[in-house]
Amino acid sequence: MRGLTQFLLVGCIAACGPGDRDNTGLPDATGQDSADAPPATERSRVFAHNRNTLYQIDTATLAALPIGPMTGLVDPDGNGVPESLTDLAIDKTDRMFGVSLQNLYSINATTGAVLFLGALAPFDGFSSLSFVPDPNDSAAPDILVSANFDGTVYKLTETGSAMVIGSYGMHQGEVVGSSGDLIGVRGLGIYATVQVGTDTMDYLATVDPATWKATPLPNSTGYEKIFGLGFWEGKIYGFADTGTDTGTIIEINPTTGSASVVLTG
Repeated sequence: MRGLTQFLLVGCIAACGPGDRDNTGLPDATGQDSADAPPATERSRVFAHNRNTLYQIDTATLAALPIGPMTGLVDPDGNGVPESLTDLAIDKTDRMFGVSLQNLYSINATTGAVLFLGALAPFDGFSSLSFVPDPNDSAAPDILVSANFDGTVYKLTETGSAMVIGSYGMHQGEVVGSSGDLIGVRGLGIYATVQVGTDTMDYLATVDPATWKATPLPNSTGYEKIFGLGFWEGKIYGFADTGTDTGTIIEINPTTGSASVVLTG
């Protein structure tokens, strides 16, 4: 078992954020009621990665178990350093996808190997990824969506193309941007971690799938670097970098937005 500190540092602190957050890895979670979730199992599943390895976390023990190296990522500068993923998503049939700042991949959840699906140009800055119910047809398959740093929301195809479908918009005169992750939870709604204007704290926001406008909850989480959202056993969790070689799992209240520490190390 890897310690929480070690794992969250490699799998969490450098994920889903702008340049000063390094973009070197992230955690992502699926739960039995999440739109990202595979068919219900005895225990919900949480995946995470660092720059080159995919992990699975046992949510009962917090053991971080290596699945395998994420071979196949694009080397954008040709210098032998592959790009990093900024988020992961899993559909109901247990297929895993990953997004970087500008490319879409499929991921073998058994081995960790990735397959390039396509460049999302001319768009970039993708910081989140999730399967959510189709807002136009509840009987249709879930759609794959992503938001970028400025809050623009895109529908992605599995062939690697992107189409603008909305924006997180404004809140009290301030731009709402994506700060880390996006999840869809059946019976609860769509939630995202966002930043509002120049406020450095991350907020949990509800997202209206008709317009994709994000409405931040009343209270900030009290954390600046929440890089992954997870939903299991009826609760929303975040994975936060708290600095000084520590990582923290927090529970976020879906009504107030306030966060409380579940585990740190």
